[in-house]
Order: sequence, then C-alpha cells, then structure tokens
Amino acid sequence: MYYPSKAREIAMQNNQPFHLAAWFRRGSSIIFSTNSSRCSTKFKRTYRDGSVGYHLHAEMALLNKISVGSISEVHVIRFTKNGNITMAKPCEHCQKYLKEYGIKKVHYTNWNGLWSFMRL
Repeated sequence: MYYPSKAREIAMQNNQPFHLAAWFRRGSSIIFSTNSSRCSTKFKRTYRDGSVGYHLHAEMALLNKISVGSISEVHVIRFTKNGNITMAKPCEHCQKYLKEYGIKKVHYTNWNGLWSFMRL
C-alpha cells in the first residue's frame, strides 16, 4: 500500500536541501506532493520568535490539491541528501492544517526509516 520508491523518485527532484513527499490514494490514483520554496499566504505561520513563514511543506502542498473533507488519510516520507529514509512526522503547523482538512490518520517515517502512525 505504500509507495516509497515512487516518493523517493519525486522527492529527490524537488531542488530543496531536504526531500519530503506526501501522498494520498483517491480511487485507483495516487496523488503526490513535495516540499517546495513556493509561498502560500493560505498557510501563513507565525513562529515562537515572532517571525512569519509562508513556504510549503509537502503536507501543505498536498492539501492545496484537495477540498476539505475529501480524504481522511495521508502518508509522509522524508529523505536525506543521499536518499535514505528519515523522520517525517508532520510539524505542529502541518498537523493543525491536516486536522482542519479532515485528515484523521497520518502514516510517516521515523528516525529509523520505519513507518509510524498518528491519529489527529
């Protein structure tokens, strides 16, 4: 059910210092997204130090492709520069947006490159 080889192929081409891919299944289709330096005021975040960020994490870019409530489960995987799988747990901001979009289950890779699971 997981698609790490396709995710690696897509994520490693995103021209970012780290490579993150997120996806969901809709019928027989798999919809992928990666992190990017693109900005979106839709996902404005204010950090603890008062700074503001608008860049898209893979989860947020994925949410741009769906309507609220249309899916309930996503998968997130992260790769180091050399392509090894590493921690991809969604940050607190992504968790907030995922929950607002009706996502109830998130599968993500942990520090050991194994799949973990969280409910929102």
